[in-house]
Amino acid sequence: MKLHCAYAILIRTRVKVVTQVRIQSRWLIFAIFLTGAISLLIGLTYYKSIKSVDLSGYSVNQISLNHGFNQKGFVVNKKIKLDRYTFYNDKNHKDFTVKVKNKTHKVKGMVLVKDDKVETNFGVKMGDPIDKVINKLGENYKINKVGKNYHSMTYVDRFNKLKLNILYKDNIVKRIEFFSK
Repeated sequence: MKLHCAYAILIRTRVKVVTQVRIQSRWLIFAIFLTGAISLLIGLTYYKSIKSVDLSGYSVNQISLNHGFNQKGFVVNKKIKLDRYTFYNDKNHKDFTVKVKNKTHKVKGMVLVKDDKVETNFGVKMGDPIDKVINKLGENYKINKVGKNYHSMTYVDRFNKLKLNILYKDNIVKRIEFFSK
């Protein structure tokens, strides 16, 4: 019998003691995990809610994003400086700016302001009504307010990682921005 009791004492000493600190740390880890899971769920829901449009075939002034850039007819814009990028202005259209990556020499962005003579292959130019934009590009856009009187209509191509912003005031197109990541 004495052996049996000694064995029972040995088993009792191996039992883990649960303290108040250990319980609190478990709740803290659970709360952190739960917060992370909820944040991930909200982020995925937002990402899936973004409407996507195929913008890969669109160009401005016969220049497409993520294609090689021919410097002929363009002047370097020394007013805008950004690491890894060079900005060019069209000689004939001063309000048309092209952003080119230095390493690959590919077009990564275009901005058009004021000049209604610059053509886009999606049929929208400066001064057009915003209804024409919706008719040409579709209804998969997001509208944001920019400043006091301006609104931005954003079309996103998630697959090709392109973004087309059309800024308008009083339902008239005032600026076209076309960027790639």
